[in-house]
Amino acid sequence: MYLRPFKNEYREHDFKLIADTIGKYFAVNKARRPTSKTIAKSPGFKRIDKIVDKEFVNQKAYREKWGKLTSHLEQVFKTSVYGRPDLPGGGFFGEVIIEVDKKPDFIRQKSLKFYVSILGPFFAIHGVDSSTALLEMETLPAQNFKAYFDAIHAVTISPVFEYQELFRKLEDELRSFFPGYRFVPYTIGMSTIKNISVVVEFRERRPIDTIYEGLFGTGAVYDCRERGDRYYGMKDWVKPLNKREKSLIDVVSKHIADAEDETTIHKVWKLQEWKRLEGFETVIMLGGMDDFDVVDLTDKSNCIVISNERGAPWGGKYKIRNEVIDFGTNVMLRIVEVSKSTLTLILVFSKKRGGRGDDQVELRFAPLKNS
Repeated sequence: MYLRPFKNEYREHDFKLIADTIGKYFAVNKARRPTSKTIAKSPGFKRIDKIVDKEFVNQKAYREKWGKLTSHLEQVFKTSVYGRPDLPGGGFFGEVIIEVDKKPDFIRQKSLKFYVSILGPFFAIHGVDSSTALLEMETLPAQNFKAYFDAIHAVTISPVFEYQELFRKLEDELRSFFPGYRFVPYTIGMSTIKNISVVVEFRERRPIDTIYEGLFGTGAVYDCRERGDRYYGMKDWVKPLNKREKSLIDVVSKHIADAEDETTIHKVWKLQEWKRLEGFETVIMLGGMDDFDVVDLTDKSNCIVISNERGAPWGGKYKIRNEVIDFGTNVMLRIVEVSKSTLTLILVFSKKRGGRGDDQVELRFAPLKNS
């Protein structure tokens, strides 16, 4: 399994809180990887040890928080809910049993597993399909002996398929029980920072140094195929608007207020729908314009684009030549139709600038007006 290095900042998202938390408790800046002996002496491990004592070892505190959580979830889901702490790590593991199919020598199970960190305001949820086979083993002296062989077949990482409704329900309950906690997306949780894992763990058949392990413990890490959206939960990590972005939003608002009801491309347009053109299964949007929602073409040489998820604007220059909007990149927009109520564009890759020269996506916009 290929794992990407952790990145704490993206154009639309900021994961500095995770980076700071990992840096506080793990020796990520050390040249040598910690061992089971050296890590016990590290300041970060001692900090974790104190939190574990407070959260898990103190029986009264455990019952009042974690025991209360599992009891509450059992009432909500009307089924068995199991929970346990990861004493060496930094998380609480819970499991909501959804379906169990038992046979004499084989058990198949579907469950929702959740993980709550005690190192910071983080949680995650996985739908897990697993099984246990009871198989004969050779022993000395010879006797009838069987052993359990466990397997994880798939992990569902977002509310999809048969897990959709219960996944969302569990997420809502955890957000209510832990106000302010953030969902850690799979793509972030399975990225890595060196030295989260200790040397002895290289013997284990699982990915190492993952963010999931650092925040929750080893039980949150699976070495199997996943289903669902790897980016689910990114909305919890959206950057706030900065001063320049707020000023651009003000410009767009003024352009909307001042717009006249006439047939022109030079107004503020909101994306209504897009569709792949025949022959294209993969869509590559404009560099810097992926997931965009609004395009302001009021100014005849400077455009403002607003992203869909974060609502953050950015500005850039453009020219219109031969019915093509040219942003100076290898991606351009060919004008198909302009009316008072509709703007239709085709996304085009320029061969002269390293593109394919192909029409790929049709985009349909409507003018954005004050409500």
